[in-house]
Amino acid sequence: MGQETTEPQAHPNGDERLTFLDVRHVSDISNLDADVVVMGIPCATPYLHIPEYGRANLSGPRAIRRATSMFAQSHDRIDWDVADTMFSGSRDRVVDIGDLDVSFEKAAENRALIKSTTEAIVRQGAVPVVLGGEDSIPIPVVQGLAGLEDVTILQVDGHMDWRDEVNGERFGLSSGMRRASELPFVKSIVQVGMRGPSSGGPKEVADARAWGVKFFTGEEIHDHGVDPVIDSIREGANVHINFDLDSLDPSIMPAVWVPTPGGLSYWQASKLIRGVARKAKIVSFAMVEFVEDRDITGTAAITASRLATTAIGEILRSRKG
Repeated sequence: MGQETTEPQAHPNGDERLTFLDVRHVSDISNLDADVVVMGIPCATPYLHIPEYGRANLSGPRAIRRATSMFAQSHDRIDWDVADTMFSGSRDRVVDIGDLDVSFEKAAENRALIKSTTEAIVRQGAVPVVLGGEDSIPIPVVQGLAGLEDVTILQVDGHMDWRDEVNGERFGLSSGMRRASELPFVKSIVQVGMRGPSSGGPKEVADARAWGVKFFTGEEIHDHGVDPVIDSIREGANVHINFDLDSLDPSIMPAVWVPTPGGLSYWQASKLIRGVARKAKIVSFAMVEFVEDRDITGTAAITASRLATTAIGEILRSRKG
């Protein structure tokens, strides 16, 4: 007799009525009927020596969802950002499984749950869209893409995240791209938006360049736009977009832990997502580092939610051919 296995279960976010753009909430992911699966992840491997950073991000998924409520009844209207309805008439193909049941003090268990949930979603042919949450979350998300064999990572971030360890922790927020580079199925890494004091030194930059990373700094985006980034991605590639909100200029995204002048504009970020989706295949999308307490007016959450909406809509449009 074969051994029984249990699919990972999503943990409701406490209020099943609060979903991204009021899409269907599901709690059992063992038999998905969807093209896109939204899931909130408040944390994965927070740095325990700076707990205030990780705790500042815990409400991020809920804040981004809440910001979509004003547009929830507009899904059938034209969205001028994409010249189509928000979800291209495919809103029923999007579900929200709530927030995963992660704990600030249980990093290894968090990573295992995030990885297995991502694997379950991808195995059923759907695309995970992650709302976060602190910036170590993408490590297990990317690990969960192993079944795709050939993955390109597009990291949109103010920092490079190539440190091998920080205070002995190898899976924290500063090590995401270093850990990704060690995965055999990650074939290409493109990093966009770096500026200001780096999260790495000369060794990390040299290691990244030696691996083959293509860097596009914030200043280069300002000078040349996002077309060179899109051109650097292989036609038809499987792309994981890792979207750290501190990639955006703090004039439109103050709700991050390390706001730095010179970031991407809303239109640059939107054009980048749309351009990649129309050239390649977005297989997962993770938006991280939203700090609700720093969003005094609530407009930063709206900006984040609009970019996530754009990503979901482009995924659905590409699936419709």
